Amino acid sequence: MPDWIINANEFHEEHQEWSWKTGNYSRFRRHLSVELGNTEETTHPFDVELTRLSPSAKPCPVHSHTKRSEFFICVSGTGRVHRNGEVVDVNPGDCFMQPGGTRHRIFNASDTEDLVYYVIAMKWAKIPSNDMRSDTQDASENKRPVQ
Repeated sequence: MPDWIINANEFHEEHQEWSWKTGNYSRFRRHLSVELGNTEETTHPFDVELTRLSPSAKPCPVHSHTKRSEFFICVSGTGRVHRNGEVVDVNPGDCFMQPGGTRHRIFNASDTEDLVYYVIAMKWAKIPSNDMRSDTQDASENKRPVQ
């Protein structure tokens, strides 16, 4: 198989756990773009992750991004999505966009099944490492112009 084709099932699933002011967070991910050569030196126009959340898991606090939008595709399980104060359930096959500046989060709404989804981050410009803004930061920080 050529090196520009990968099978997501053939490489390691990374487990990330962390705590912050608003809680404990956990996710398993396969960073597909990195496996295809996406680096700071050779950036792709988008970033793709296959993410799995254990039952009731939350991968992050409610947050927004200043310089990118994210597109989600639900593969399996039942999720709950926060978007600018609205909360909606999502199911396999559901797709949605979280535009830059939108306060959002997805988490697993099931107590028994994993939630699996793709997240595709579309870059507007070179993204700094501090692109994510949490609920505990001032909303005015999210209104910076694209550089």
